[in-house]
Amino acid sequence: MIRNLQEGPNTVEVQETAFSLDVLGRYICNTFDEAINNGGFPFDAVVIGAGMYGSYVAEKIYRQGQGNLRVLLLEAGSFLVSEHVQNLSRIGLNAAGPITSDPGVPRERVWGLPWRSNVAFPGLAYCVGGRSLYWGGWSPKLTDADLKNWPAELQTYLKANYNDTEKETGVDPATDFISGDLYDALKKAMEAAAKKVPTVDGVEVAPLAVQAAAPVGLFPFDKYSSAPILMDAIREAAGDPDSTRRFFLVPRAHVVKLHTSNGVINAIELYYNGQQKFISVSPDCAVVLAASTIESTRLALESFPTPLMGRNLMAHLRSNTTIRITRSVLGTLPKQLAAAAMLVRGSTPQGRYHLQVTAAAIDSPNSEGTMWRVVPDLDLLDQLMASQDFNKITITFRGIGEMAGDKNATNTNPSASWMDLSPFERDEFGLRRAYVNLVAKPQALALWDTMDQAAVQLAQALAGSPANIEYFYNGMWNAAAPPPGKVRDGLGTTHHEAGTLWIGTDPASSVLNLDGQFHGIQNAYVAGPAVFPALGSANPSLTAFTLARRTARAIAQKAIPAPTPGAFSLLNPTLDGWQMAGAGRLNVVGSNTVESEGGIGLLWYTKEEFSDFLLTVQWRSINVFDNSGVFLRFPVLGNQNPAEDWKLAVDKGYEVQIDDRGFDPNTNTTGSPLHMTGAVYQLAPAIKLASKSLGEWNTFEIEAVGPDIRVRLNGELVSHLTNNQGRPLKGHIGLQNHHPGSRVQFRNLFVKKMGAAVAAGRAR
Repeated sequence: MIRNLQEGPNTVEVQETAFSLDVLGRYICNTFDEAINNGGFPFDAVVIGAGMYGSYVAEKIYRQGQGNLRVLLLEAGSFLVSEHVQNLSRIGLNAAGPITSDPGVPRERVWGLPWRSNVAFPGLAYCVGGRSLYWGGWSPKLTDADLKNWPAELQTYLKANYNDTEKETGVDPATDFISGDLYDALKKAMEAAAKKVPTVDGVEVAPLAVQAAAPVGLFPFDKYSSAPILMDAIREAAGDPDSTRRFFLVPRAHVVKLHTSNGVINAIELYYNGQQKFISVSPDCAVVLAASTIESTRLALESFPTPLMGRNLMAHLRSNTTIRITRSVLGTLPKQLAAAAMLVRGSTPQGRYHLQVTAAAIDSPNSEGTMWRVVPDLDLLDQLMASQDFNKITITFRGIGEMAGDKNATNTNPSASWMDLSPFERDEFGLRRAYVNLVAKPQALALWDTMDQAAVQLAQALAGSPANIEYFYNGMWNAAAPPPGKVRDGLGTTHHEAGTLWIGTDPASSVLNLDGQFHGIQNAYVAGPAVFPALGSANPSLTAFTLARRTARAIAQKAIPAPTPGAFSLLNPTLDGWQMAGAGRLNVVGSNTVESEGGIGLLWYTKEEFSDFLLTVQWRSINVFDNSGVFLRFPVLGNQNPAEDWKLAVDKGYEVQIDDRGFDPNTNTTGSPLHMTGAVYQLAPAIKLASKSLGEWNTFEIEAVGPDIRVRLNGELVSHLTNNQGRPLKGHIGLQNHHPGSRVQFRNLFVKKMGAAVAAGRAR
């Protein structure tokens, strides 16, 4: 039962079902019409997939754009919960197990497998937050050895920026969750044992993405997921009307294809609640594929394929060696113990591995389950603590080993790892599914053997004697170590698929540039492990988040460039130094973006007059009847008659016109060069119309030197005034709002003053 739901352009109320009020879903998500058909300006960025990396990069684009960029986030699934499931009480949400083909119905409520494969995969969590609601939280850095096959610039970038991501996700500080007597004793013993295992490089603090210290060091309060930061940004943006709102999330919007022309995405094809829809995209709009490694690659292959896409597929080799050792081998420990965790790194000629070590004093093989369990009741906490009165310590060594990618692998080689579009199977939208071929080559199998042996050797070194150790496999505790391969997980079960759209400097040998942008596609980017040129043994999350920050920064900087040397910005979030003359107003819609409303009037900069200068400003309109202008060198506007003040700027200053129609009010006709975009209004005609399509950002470069005013529009010289006709050579700068209903946006208004020598040189 659903009540109080109004579809269409009207407000959609909170949905009331027989069990609940969906306040979270209503306050976080939007309908397609709310986001697309609200009369607002086009989006500056569209992110596809609101999962682990899509939610993250969308929030970063919004934040790094300082509220100037309009961001749309499309998610194929629905809203599920607001944070990691392990931060919640036990409500029965679990990650799904591995399968080889989609059964056609969701598993564990939201899990689906959209591809076919030669090995079993868990698939994707189709919901806001995606797999970040379920992940384990381990976030180690890539080491120098891991990074040796990465571009040098990215090696430097990651090392310089890892710590910011660690602080944001809770990895730093590293010991705010894992601490206590068991941790101290086990860390000391592990460091001693590691010296006895030839392939072990060292023991480190567990890099866990848990954001708050627990009162007794037993359970986490806040395991990181991408959902909370996303929701905070969305609620911040929700304070504005939909027509000027800067951030939207539309669930149940399954993107099936990106349409391109001349190397630019110009439309997004999707199905919203089963209905086919299209979203127009301008060249200014960044489109970020963040649906997962496999699905982002499938979408790229379906939309703008190249021979390299789908090669270099990598995942991780994974094993779980679980033991229990006699408590006394770790020394004298108190009765009640918290859980413990640490990271052990190792390397071999075949590659690198690491062991995620978790421990608890429990009579259960699931030490990690104790570490992550949220305990909401003090009586239950007392019971759990009391259950630790046990004379053994259970320790799990989760081994993670690297697989080397093959950038030459093709779909004709069944012995290599790759993905491609299936020629045999289509999804519910009629599009080709991905086919994934994941293979562990002999080099990887040798590493896997070494990694498993290292786990057993460490365990035995910790125990000190065979009498002090037992091994868990075959559903029971055993005195003998597990046979080779016994404790291994399936090859595709780690959720760590990576590499199929890898980054590089050479378009001939990589799919993306160093900012995650497709070679050859002007406005398409990728966020997530698909961009990795090599995987190493570290879980990909920390590295993928850090690279997503770089991609978001590149998108924001492209839209909002820094002033050139010597230039400075006039616009600011409070419009300090600006004053309105006449009717209407210009509304602040970002830290350096304003939008005209009503009119006729002029927003003018009062703090300073300018003589010789170079002014650059971006502007855009969305209706053919929109009209505005940039005013120069006009005198102080008086306050004798505020409704008429703007006329002084028209009569005494200069207006660089914005009106693609070239409407001449004297003859009531269009097409007048003296009134067309780029003209110095009524003084110097526009020699061509160089503005872009409606909704796209245009750039004016206006150079005023003595009586000369040159206007360049999008890099082309469109007008040149050589006679000032008695008008002043110094004055103020202003932005026009022309008439009710006309909406023009301005941003990136920079002015660079010219000294006398420079001006003289320009004049010549």
